[in-house]
Amino acid sequence: MIETAIPHVAPNSASRTFSHRDLSQFGERFALDYRYPDNASPTDILSGQVEEFSFRPGMQLVLSDVEVLETYESRSLNPAPLCLVVVLEGLVGLSLGSQTMELSDRTVATLHMEQEARLDARQRRGQRLKVLTLSVDAASLTALEVAAGHQTRGQVWQLPDYLAQALTAPQSSPLWLEGLSLQLLSLGLQGAEETTAGSPVSPRDRRRLADLRDRLAAEPQHNYTMTALAGLAAMSPSSLRSKFKAVYGQTVFEFLKARRLELARGYLEQGYSVQQAAHFTGYRHATNLTAAFRRRYGLPPSQLVRR
Repeated sequence: MIETAIPHVAPNSASRTFSHRDLSQFGERFALDYRYPDNASPTDILSGQVEEFSFRPGMQLVLSDVEVLETYESRSLNPAPLCLVVVLEGLVGLSLGSQTMELSDRTVATLHMEQEARLDARQRRGQRLKVLTLSVDAASLTALEVAAGHQTRGQVWQLPDYLAQALTAPQSSPLWLEGLSLQLLSLGLQGAEETTAGSPVSPRDRRRLADLRDRLAAEPQHNYTMTALAGLAAMSPSSLRSKFKAVYGQTVFEFLKARRLELARGYLEQGYSVQQAAHFTGYRHATNLTAAFRRRYGLPPSQLVRR
C-alpha cells in the first residue's frame, strides 16, 4: 500500500488532469482521506504524470511529476510499516503522530509506522512536484530480512547526488528502477539503524535543535546569524551546522528560507502585496522575495496576489 496521496496509474502513462472525483475514488479504494483547505468544492487538483511500478509482491514504487493546481491534504488510514518519501523537486509537509517534517528538493523521509499510525501530507498549489514513494509491506520486509519498526518514527535525510541524478534521468527499464529502489531502501534503513542504535546527536541536543527549529518557524522574519543561532542552541556554530542537517536533512538556513517562503505565500494568498509579504517575512527588498519565490514555486509571487 502506497501513502503518496497521489492517484496511481499504469507505467508509461500519459500526462493527464486529476479531478476531485479521481482522488475521491482513489481514496475509497486505498483508504486515503483527502481534504481541500482552500476550496470546499475544487474541480481539477493535479496535472501531470504518475507512474506505478510493482517489482515484487509487497514492494511498490510510485513516480509522480505533477503541477499542483489546488492545495490538498491527505491522511493515510492504512499505512505500510515502512515507507520512503523522496522529494526531488517541490515542497511537501508530512506529519506522523506528533512529529512534523518538511521535505524540499532532494530530501527523503524514512517512515516506520505501527498499524494504527496516521500519516498526514500537505501539498500547496502553484508548485511543480516531483516525488518518488517506495512502500514495503511486512511480508516483504521479512523476505528482505529487515525488522519492522516497533514504534512510530520518521527520519529526514539528504539524497546523495549520484542517486538524485539517477532518479531524475530517463528511466530505461523496470529492472533499472528496481535496482535504484533497492539502493534507496538500503540507504534509508542504514540511516534509521544509525538513529536507533545511537547517533552522534544526543537526545538533549535533539531537544535543543527542536526548540531552535520551532523558534525559526514561529519567527522567520528576524535577521539571524549562525553565531547567534548557535548561542540559542547552546552549541558551537560547526556543531549546529552538522547536527541540524543530520537530524532534519537540510541546513539551518535552508529550513529558514523554506519557512519564509511558505509564510510569504500565505500572506500573498490573503491579499497582501509582494512588498508587504517581503517585509513580514524578513526580506529587505521585494525583488529578493520575487527571485527566491520563483525558484521555489516556478511562478512570480505577483500571480498569487488576489485582485
